[in-house]
Formats: sequence, C-alpha cells, structure tokens
Amino acid sequence: MHRAPAVNFLVKRSRWHVKLIVCITLLAVAALSAFASRQALLDVQIFLLAAVILITSCIAFLGWKQSPEGTLRWNGQHWFWSNFATSSECRLQLLMDFQRLVLVSIEAEGRTRAYLWLETMHGNTHWKSLRRAIVSSQVLIEDTRKVNTLPVEGDLS
Repeated sequence: MHRAPAVNFLVKRSRWHVKLIVCITLLAVAALSAFASRQALLDVQIFLLAAVILITSCIAFLGWKQSPEGTLRWNGQHWFWSNFATSSECRLQLLMDFQRLVLVSIEAEGRTRAYLWLETMHGNTHWKSLRRAIVSSQVLIEDTRKVNTLPVEGDLS
C-alpha cells in the first residue's frame, strides 16, 4: 500500500458537538416542561431538576469551549499536533469514523492524550486527504505490530 501524501488540517471546535449539546439541553427542558405541567404545584423537585439541567448544560458547553484547536499535520510518515509544546512526532489512533466526522486520539511522548473531533467543513479541500492519511497511518501501525509480534519457533523449554 502506498503512503498517503502530506497534509495539514486546521482543527476547530466541533460544530456537531455543540449541536448535540443544544439538542440534549432542549430535550431535557421539554421533558421538564411536560413534567412540570402535570404537577399541581411547582415544588422543589422541579426547581432542582431545572438547576441540574442548567448546570450540566453549562459544564458541557464549557467543555466544548475548552476543546483543543490547532493544526494536525501528516508529513507522510508521522503525525504532528500544534498544541503540543514540542514539535515531536505523535501517535494518532482512529477511534470512530462516520465519514464526515472522525474521532481520533493523539498522544506524544510525555504528553497527555488529546481527543479531537475532526469534521469536514464547507470549502475544506483537505478532508479526503486527511482521511486517507488517517487510514494509511493506521495500516502502518498494524503492519508494525505484526512484524513485532511474529511467533517464535523452536523449543522454548
């Protein structure tokens, strides 16, 4: 298999992620409204549920706001992530692939693992090249594992 060509991809906060947060919040508010309309009195339970919805939605939104942004670069052999202080090579692992949305984890030596939601955006011509590079790098990792785990033949006693 040929290696994928070099590619740079600008990673921004996931639009899909924030849309999911908004939809779940609206669904929770609708469920709370339906529950409250069936009650004779507005009691402490309803206010507690409203507070829980508000707090969890704010936490989810703040988590989205703090999601990493930067440039993901494939040079044909190694991955590089601009948010790591050093420009050392990284290990990228494909976790989920939904064609237009991809979840990957990226980790450099001595750095904590970062999870990136990569998604295609209108006018982004590098999406297909990025996906080819991700798949190509996963195949390279599998080939390396197979070479490193060849069975040992002979008497081991």
